[in-house]
Amino acid sequence: MTIFSTDNKNVWYTLGVGLILLGWQLFSAHYGRVIVPSPLETWQALVEIATSGEMLENLKITFSRQLMGLLLGLMAGTFTGVVAGVFKKVGLLFQPIVTFLLSVPAIIYVTMAMVWFGTGTRMTVFLVALLVFPIMHMNTASGINSIDPLFMQMAQIYQMPPLKIWGKIYLPGMRGHLITGFSLGLASSMRLTIMSEMLGAVDGMGQRIYISRVYLETEKLFAWVTVLLVILVLLEFLFIRPLKKWTRAD
Repeated sequence: MTIFSTDNKNVWYTLGVGLILLGWQLFSAHYGRVIVPSPLETWQALVEIATSGEMLENLKITFSRQLMGLLLGLMAGTFTGVVAGVFKKVGLLFQPIVTFLLSVPAIIYVTMAMVWFGTGTRMTVFLVALLVFPIMHMNTASGINSIDPLFMQMAQIYQMPPLKIWGKIYLPGMRGHLITGFSLGLASSMRLTIMSEMLGAVDGMGQRIYISRVYLETEKLFAWVTVLLVILVLLEFLFIRPLKKWTRAD
């Protein structure tokens, strides 16, 4: 009985998905497959790119670029964020750079990266690292700044060694902010990778989306977009939500 209860979130979620599919089918019937392919045509294209090996090959390329850029951005942002949090004046030096990186549209950086690195992996990795960096920097610095100064005073009174200060005070106090920075960086890195591949790569999932648009293979375009949505949903449920839940639990 509880499965069909109106209070069951799964029921409403399923109904929402059903409404999307219904609206999708109606739009397809009205505008035609060239503009909006039907769910069935999209599914058939999805099966085609999966069975041909095209999906796996391009996913490997895209994920490798994303991970390299993400790791570089996280490491750089964490390091500079720690420095900015511990040394306040140095943090002021980083602030204009961080503000600039967050203010300028990402497409500008794509254009600049294409001039500097050409098209391909180096350009994509650079772009992802460049734009993940300020996200992680800000969250890391905020994490250190959120620590109660009384803890640091106690550490000085009891002459705690630096490693113990980091293990007992800094890391526990920063954990929530670090996880937030990682979560935002993880989600952003996939979108940035796809965008840079669409504009400046000869392979990868973003490039396949671009090619599908150019040749009006809209059923493949919708299939690749569906793959991207599935990846983002999996990242949310497999990594981001468990990490946030772990932080709230403590």
